[in-house]
Amino acid sequence: MKKRRVFTILFPLLAITFLVACLGRGHNLRKVKSEMIVDQSLNVSSRVPASTFVEGEEIVVIGNFFDISKPNSLDDSVGFIQEGNWFQDTLKGYQGSISRYTNDSSARAIYTTDLLGDSTYCIWYYRVPSMNATDSVIVDIFDGVEEIGLANFSLRLPIGEKGLYPLGEFSFTSGQEGRVIISKGAEDPLLLRADEVIFKKLGDYEDCQGTIYKELDESATVVAKAVDQKTFKGTDGYREYGEWIDSKLKGAQGNSVRMSEDDYAYSTYNFMPKRTDYCLQIYRPTIVGALSNVKVSIFQEDVEIFTTFVSYNMPENKSGWLGLGKHEFKENEMVTVIFERDPRDIGLLLSDAVRLSIVSKDKSCN
Repeated sequence: MKKRRVFTILFPLLAITFLVACLGRGHNLRKVKSEMIVDQSLNVSSRVPASTFVEGEEIVVIGNFFDISKPNSLDDSVGFIQEGNWFQDTLKGYQGSISRYTNDSSARAIYTTDLLGDSTYCIWYYRVPSMNATDSVIVDIFDGVEEIGLANFSLRLPIGEKGLYPLGEFSFTSGQEGRVIISKGAEDPLLLRADEVIFKKLGDYEDCQGTIYKELDESATVVAKAVDQKTFKGTDGYREYGEWIDSKLKGAQGNSVRMSEDDYAYSTYNFMPKRTDYCLQIYRPTIVGALSNVKVSIFQEDVEIFTTFVSYNMPENKSGWLGLGKHEFKENEMVTVIFERDPRDIGLLLSDAVRLSIVSKDKSCN
């Protein structure tokens, strides 16, 4: 399975680039196991685990709640630190916090906690409406002394828009302090704003968009759609990575086919099978100039069980469902169908729909 050091998530208006030490394609990052080392000596009392799994808090909210204008105000959250010159705003943040801003190029807002344990979290940042805020805030994320994430995104929001914004999924280690540091560039003339950071623990097969897979009993179809820009919740079973946009092509359900020119982009369709034998079909939107060798792979958990190459470089009237055979899966283990480009190929990567259905009584996929 491929590993990539740079993992890019694109929402149509904003791009976040995370530098991740090692990201497994099709791998469930939410599974964290403790390691046990058994002492082989006769001294039984010395047999202790090398490390012990520590369950983190379900949710940790860190923010600025102190209101200088109120004598009986709440205090800022434990773990919230400000550096530089900051000013209180009339805007309210998440859960009624006090939004603050600065034009000090050396200022930073630091959010720290030791409550995360050996768990994986989606980190959210609350944004208030502000057209004079920086559109290139710098976010640095640490697990102890190890930098595990670096991001740039925009705090500039029009009036009427506000809400939580996902920075991504990150795994933390018990005994270490998790930190999120917010700053801006030295030459940036716009305002840096500080509101809450929320750590929300993820379960198995979850990411910031929600449950990754779609339930699969007799049959299920997953359709490619862009993530919702207000809720940042994904459609059932579909995920895309890299830079994607809607094309003018129509897909299996009259939807806009997703399209990418990004060399590192790929998309995944995720299912949780309740049976073992299924037929695979993909909806292939075709256009001259699309890729001639789209790599289509099937993984179940970490194991690659099927790979083929499919041409999309054809006239539009060739679009339609394409059967890719019968496949045997284990029940209740996530199946991921991945679409990506052959690095030697040139053209558009298109992504639209995947269908899995149980085999017929005669054991065929007709």
